[in-house]
Amino acid sequence: MIRLQAGDWQAEILPARGARVMSLRWMGKPVFREPASPAELEENPMLYGMPFLFPPNRTEGGRFSFEGNEYRLPINEPARDNHIHGLFADAPFSVTDVCGNCLVSVLENTGRWFPFSCRIEMRDTLSERGFQRETSIRNTGSGRMPVEIAFHTTFTEPGAVKIPLSLRWETDGRYLPTGRMLPLTVFEEELCRGAERRKETISGFYTAAAHTAQIGRLSYTVSENFTDWVLFNGGGQEWLCIEPQSGPVNGLNRPDCRVLEPGASVCFQQFIGIESFC
Repeated sequence: MIRLQAGDWQAEILPARGARVMSLRWMGKPVFREPASPAELEENPMLYGMPFLFPPNRTEGGRFSFEGNEYRLPINEPARDNHIHGLFADAPFSVTDVCGNCLVSVLENTGRWFPFSCRIEMRDTLSERGFQRETSIRNTGSGRMPVEIAFHTTFTEPGAVKIPLSLRWETDGRYLPTGRMLPLTVFEEELCRGAERRKETISGFYTAAAHTAQIGRLSYTVSENFTDWVLFNGGGQEWLCIEPQSGPVNGLNRPDCRVLEPGASVCFQQFIGIESFC
């Protein structure tokens, strides 16, 4: 575990487990949901800290086609015959630099966690303003590769929230988008304007109207290449997962999936800091 501290902020990052931000605290208070024990983490590993998902959410049947070839991912949601969340959340990243309040973790994938060669670098910086992560993915293979990512960011006791949603993706019984877009419900529109937390189920896939969400006094700003938000609170729990995604669920099976040319890279950014709720 690597610990960073700056001003009123502390972060704990576990490179050997997907470079996961296991803990983020401001003035001693947890920002992310933290497990009480290793056993609790193993029971629901995606709902603690900020795990890295590549590809995010579900891939139908664990299959996708890309430039005439079919690829398969393991079926780890057998009840719905889907692959879910990718395999990088537990992948062993290596620390390449720790300098002051900055940590750099790197993983060279040659096909073990995703069937394309790529280099993934996480650069985490803690300052008196808050926490910033830059995720760079570079195609190290000889052919083009698809890229869709997300971060399952689970906030604890969010209080008032304000999330810039645009439209909801209609889903089928396997929680896969049908392609049809739906207007927001009354409660979802309240979330856009700012709503106090209450014990109401929050669950859905949405296109993003903007790129900054507010959670109590916290602001969560992501780069514009995160085009979607996924929300989930486990049926009305006190925590809330606000997940920025670089594309829709089942994105590897969409013709508009992001593609990297050989040698090309893409960078995604996230920042969590303090801002008055309004």
